[in-house]
Amino acid sequence: MNVIIVGGPAGSGKTTTILKLSKRFSDAGQRIGVIVQETGDVDYDEGTLHEMGIKKKDIESVCIPCSLDADIINNIQALQEEFRPDLVFIEAEETVLPVRIKADLQRMPLENLQIAPMITMVDAKEFPLEIPLLLRYARIQVEETDIICLNKADMADNERTSRLKTMFKYLNSKATILEMNAKEGTGISELIDSLGSN
Repeated sequence: MNVIIVGGPAGSGKTTTILKLSKRFSDAGQRIGVIVQETGDVDYDEGTLHEMGIKKKDIESVCIPCSLDADIINNIQALQEEFRPDLVFIEAEETVLPVRIKADLQRMPLENLQIAPMITMVDAKEFPLEIPLLLRYARIQVEETDIICLNKADMADNERTSRLKTMFKYLNSKATILEMNAKEGTGISELIDSLGSN
């Protein structure tokens, strides 16, 4: 079972990206599970998920950081027992660090568990352009991720996009930086390629 952790601020396009990726992987014959911590502007429509053969589990803790590891373990175990997915997406709540989720997963006593490169989504129109303006969790997500997706890049001007890329390269020189528009589906193929090559 392969696990893909998707983090980033609320409204950055996490759900839309996961749905686009799920459709592509599902069409390729893979069984998909999704664990959701946060419901944003775009929701996971149960009818759409059913049509795509995707099984979803929600984390509904009052204090997510307090019970994150237990909830993820329980949800992944339940998915594995009920559905046996090939691929599980974990959509992280905005203030929860994907690197912590990864550490929790690495401690889990599950066979055949592989962790794919972590994805951090950012809204190219809204993300702060200067490091001192970044909230701590946003900075750590950028520093500790494997792939940074500049979502809605086509709606931001070239100067803004260039400044963001420069800042991201300074904070995390190893990360792959991709421009995309998840809603339109542009950049999804490049993201899939990056998931396989990191």
